[in-house]
Amino acid sequence: MIGFDNGSYRNLSEISIPITSLSINRGYGAFEFLEVINGKPFYGDRHVKRLLNSMNLLHLKTGFNDQLKEVLAALIAKNNLQNAFIKLFVLPHTAASHGWYEGALYAFPTTMPTYAESLYTHGARLVTKQYERFLPEAKSTNYLSGQFWMDACSDERVMDILFHDGQTVQETSRGNVFVVKDGQVITPADRVLKGITRDLVLELLEQLDLPAQERSIELSEFADVDEIFLTSTTKLVVPITTIDDWTVGDGTPGPITQQVMTQFELLRRQANER
Repeated sequence: MIGFDNGSYRNLSEISIPITSLSINRGYGAFEFLEVINGKPFYGDRHVKRLLNSMNLLHLKTGFNDQLKEVLAALIAKNNLQNAFIKLFVLPHTAASHGWYEGALYAFPTTMPTYAESLYTHGARLVTKQYERFLPEAKSTNYLSGQFWMDACSDERVMDILFHDGQTVQETSRGNVFVVKDGQVITPADRVLKGITRDLVLELLEQLDLPAQERSIELSEFADVDEIFLTSTTKLVVPITTIDDWTVGDGTPGPITQQVMTQFELLRRQANER
């Protein structure tokens, strides 16, 4: 596999990060992850825009801001990618100068993760934890909390960790959450990383004439919702039928969730046919 090493294209085995890098010593950096379908980035423009926004929030700059699309295209061509994922990192190796960090850009293809089909047909489980991410609007390399708690889960049905602040629901460690109550779809409006899949689902809901709202969701509301689903780049749209130890709705993927899943898969299929 060929990756991008801050200006050069090299075999992945030849790419390294300095051990003195702030990304290692302080866990500091911006991150982006996108899907390639039929040799083309799936909504690549939006992923590039989000990476630039994350860099701005983290006070990171790189000499390749205007070349991100070209880097993606080159990686796809050099690796002959058809259906895969690409990771991009902007990592600072030295201290900030005048409040800004000079970041090195790394990018490389990776294989598509797979999840058990039963999680989509029967529903998955979320485990709640009280935790608030710093600068949640930025997609950073800090996944410590989610990784730690997920590794401690022995239940194979656990899809992710759902964060809350003690009163309101926020997001999962790697995705966004939607709830359905009385036919209305609701997702948290702020203090979250606004995922690309999240935004696409909101657009699909509008096209389907399904009422949707972005607002705070109280923890107390969860006990009375009809459906819950999760969205992410890798997991797509996943029905959630269990939160901790209680059952969501009747314990099966709800009709609106299934409709969203179907429409999102159609969107991906259309991208594959382009």
